[in-house]
Amino acid sequence: MLELPILPVSESPYPHITANKFLPVDRYRQLAASFPVCPPSSGPTGFSYFRGDPTYDNLVATDEAWSWFVHAVQSEVFVSYCLRQFANFWSSTGCLIDTSHAHYVDYSESRADKERRHIEKVIHAPEELWVRLDILQARVGYRRKPHLDHRRRLVTMLIYFCDSAENQMIGGALVLHGAAAKNGTGEDPEQSSFAPRQNFMAAFPCTPESFHSVTEIKSQSAPRNFVQITISSSVDAWPS
Repeated sequence: MLELPILPVSESPYPHITANKFLPVDRYRQLAASFPVCPPSSGPTGFSYFRGDPTYDNLVATDEAWSWFVHAVQSEVFVSYCLRQFANFWSSTGCLIDTSHAHYVDYSESRADKERRHIEKVIHAPEELWVRLDILQARVGYRRKPHLDHRRRLVTMLIYFCDSAENQMIGGALVLHGAAAKNGTGEDPEQSSFAPRQNFMAAFPCTPESFHSVTEIKSQSAPRNFVQITISSSVDAWPS
């Protein structure tokens, strides 16, 4: 069973949570041991497994640990947890979704729709929320400039299956940015930075203030393995 304790929310530079040993230790070891070698593909890292890919679907069908993990997050329980975790912030951050009436639906966002500004064919109401669990690897040269996730996302959660020290990784840190960076005014004293660690989780609501980046990986002895889990509506959850 996936334990989902409500965690203290850090409010600087914007609301977010972190946790060490987020997944049950035995399950984490199983997942890490069978973490796949991701083929070249679309997506932010260039190496990924997405739901709907034959490789992803086969992994979930044949590997008991990954089947458990995917089904644990593809659930009403997980969506409810994420909404409750940030319950004090939905109205104050301008969310357009009525989270008091939100509930989980099973939906698979295609690679093509993931890369579109809007989903091509909307079949679910705004309060019908669904989950992506993407399996990703980042290699030398990978970086993300400060950016926001899709406006239809409500929550982004990252769980790492690598350790920057063990991988001799230079770069690859997740950075949450403060107002100075967003306004282009230079120094960013409010930013928070997190180097990948085994079974470390970071999550945040995807508000118009939630700018984040990844520092360039300049060298490493093994890939930066992680999963990205997003709670999403089919329409914009945030104003422009």
